[in-house]
Amino acid sequence: MALEASLFSYRKGNTPVHKMSAGIKLFLLFLLCIFTFYKKTPQVVSDFYSPDLLIPLFSCFFFSFLIFFLGGANFKSILRLKFVFFIGFFVTVFTIFSMPQNISDEQKKFILNFHSIKINLNALASGILYTLRFFITTFSAQTVFETTSSLEIKNALENAQEKIAKILPPVKKLNPALSLTLAINFIPEIFETWNKVHTAALARSNTGKRKNLKNSIEMLFRELQSLLSCLLFYAETKRKALLNRS
Repeated sequence: MALEASLFSYRKGNTPVHKMSAGIKLFLLFLLCIFTFYKKTPQVVSDFYSPDLLIPLFSCFFFSFLIFFLGGANFKSILRLKFVFFIGFFVTVFTIFSMPQNISDEQKKFILNFHSIKINLNALASGILYTLRFFITTFSAQTVFETTSSLEIKNALENAQEKIAKILPPVKKLNPALSLTLAINFIPEIFETWNKVHTAALARSNTGKRKNLKNSIEMLFRELQSLLSCLLFYAETKRKALLNRS
């Protein structure tokens, strides 16, 4: 069974985004995340139409698709982001039935009553906004990781550290670039390991056996246990390698 490309995995190419400096891409991604989430989530549905909220949000949305097309427009990568909408759906569902303790008269206008069930439209709008923000940042991060190798990320962080160390010498001794490199590059490793574990589980499962909810849950827990074991082994191997080189 062939392995599919995992989420946040590097993809070779010769696009303008591939050629862009890794440091610039990481800096732009950092700014994008700030501008996407900097505006506080409104408490009332009517406030969601505010230009102060919509203009930065849709600007970031446009920018995320701009770098996506400049990076080769790999549409399969969008399909890998379906978990964003899955998480956003559950966050929204669990919040629309929640009622804040101190609710204003303006918020009460957007509470729907169906017999004994109350639906909070303010929470519904907040959930949709959260999902959209989550998608923009994850989608942009996916493009950055697809067009930037782990070595490029390492070199970019080390170059930034050297420049900062000229002003603040103690930074070089602390070596934050190493910690950031390991943390950032560990993200695609998680999804790549999960892809391998899931593919191996499918290859070893009995395809003729009737699937039901119980079997699916049992398989999911076994896959998660295997994922955790593999990640702990990978982290321990990295730790020993760093100790040997220090």
